[in-house]
Amino acid sequence: MVTNIYPTPDRPNMSPFVARRVAALRQRGVEVIVAGPTSYRRNSIVRHIGIAWRALTARGRFDGVEAHPVYVAGVIGLVAARLRRIPMVAYAHGGDVADYAMRNRLHGRLARWVVRGADAIVANSADTAGYVARLGATARVISPGLDLTLFRPESGDAPAPGAAPTAAPGAAPSDPRATREALRARVGAGDDDLLALYVGMLSERKGADIFAAGLEMAADRWRGAMVGEGQLASAIAAGHPSVALLPPVPPAEVAAWMRAADAVVVPSRREPLGLAAVEALACGTAVVASNTGGLQEVVHDSENGLLIPPADAVALAVALGRLADPRLRNRLAAAGPASVAAHDIMAAAAQMAEVWATLGVRA
Repeated sequence: MVTNIYPTPDRPNMSPFVARRVAALRQRGVEVIVAGPTSYRRNSIVRHIGIAWRALTARGRFDGVEAHPVYVAGVIGLVAARLRRIPMVAYAHGGDVADYAMRNRLHGRLARWVVRGADAIVANSADTAGYVARLGATARVISPGLDLTLFRPESGDAPAPGAAPTAAPGAAPSDPRATREALRARVGAGDDDLLALYVGMLSERKGADIFAAGLEMAADRWRGAMVGEGQLASAIAAGHPSVALLPPVPPAEVAAWMRAADAVVVPSRREPLGLAAVEALACGTAVVASNTGGLQEVVHDSENGLLIPPADAVALAVALGRLADPRLRNRLAAAGPASVAAHDIMAAAAQMAEVWATLGVRA
């Protein structure tokens, strides 16, 4: 596995979906060597030189190379695969083919070299596959996968029987209601309040500013909590003191927060898939999301969530006003888990195995 997006001690919450992919492979009995970053404290050039060194000098008899994402890891992965004369599968995550590959001619040429030279290309959504097509290749759409034993409704219903729901720190694991009340109390949400949650980077691309502005307009009924970090944190803290800011938390606690919320908001200006929306729907929580990119493939307006125009705080406030109606909120929430059942990590692993099987590799 060659990747430039992987959890490290200094950034343990970085791209957990790639770590889930590695875990799924190992669960299937596949030995995986990860050539990835060891730290994000060094500059990008030094970090990628380190990844390349680990990829090119790894010892062993390898059957294939899997690269995440197409650019830049795919460049390193394709060199490693060709030197070893083994196949490579590259996984397009969205920003790699939609943004980084389009920065300049050199980036574009390298990205085209990867997608045309790889033995197979996989994309996380139809939206991302469209960008791969512009680079000259056809991608199979396969979800990055979600642990549905973790992201599931408060009732405990899940595709894998017998797995215990995860409780937040300080709450009794056997009492989901106590977990919910404890988390809500941390952000001052009482019994009569509605809680809207944002999870992810506090950036303009993710629409963190839109969430803060929209929640302020809906403050008569809704409280807002944001779990994450990023360049907009200081501005949001200064300009929107009514919105609670919380640091990044492990996936288990993300799931607990999503179950504790009355709505999860994904107001991205651009989004190749929107794993936060998939996670929230899997937890049985109503979702408000921007009508953009892969989010449109996940959230279906008035069926399992509400869609709003990107960068429209007023539309977000209006949508939250609609979700103040418990009947609508409960109906959308109830439709969530079934609508994202296909994103199960083991189902995704089986589909990836099919891709590798066409290349004569067991994965």
